[in-house]
Amino acid sequence: MGIDGFVCWTAHAVDDPAELRRVLDAQLPTGSRAVADAQRAGLLEGTRLRAPGLAAAHRFAEESGLPMAGPTDAIADFTTLLDGLDAAERERRRFEPDAVPDGFERVTPSVDRYDRSYHTVNVAKEYPSGTTVELNYRSRDPSHGGGRKPNVSSAVLWLRGTDVAYEHHVEWDEG
Repeated sequence: MGIDGFVCWTAHAVDDPAELRRVLDAQLPTGSRAVADAQRAGLLEGTRLRAPGLAAAHRFAEESGLPMAGPTDAIADFTTLLDGLDAAERERRRFEPDAVPDGFERVTPSVDRYDRSYHTVNVAKEYPSGTTVELNYRSRDPSHGGGRKPNVSSAVLWLRGTDVAYEHHVEWDEG
């Protein structure tokens, strides 16, 4: 996580793409190439952080004892939920409610018109800064008409109310 986390932490603090490259060239032997590596890893889109990049920046700040500018409680909760979704996807299992940090309120999901079996985790939290973190997750049985298929998990995770809104979509087959 070291170099990628540092690149993301720096990108979070520096808005100007040319300035970001200048700072990284001065700080790292790989310089601007580190930006390209972070882009290939899905952490940056151009020089703007994507949701996994924000999580990497926060982890880097936490591990390094460096400050993380912005609404840190919201970023920490967003990162925790993102890590939980990544673990569930990697392990091909459903996301469990015990992975949700304290203080989130449950949001009532809408009813599916096909009346299939669902496991849902729909939560949201608003912070004093006006920032909001929201997760809409469901595990559904895609089988109909007799054939049995593995459940499909899908989730959308949002962080809103910061300089940039982050949205993370993920879907996987459970197994």
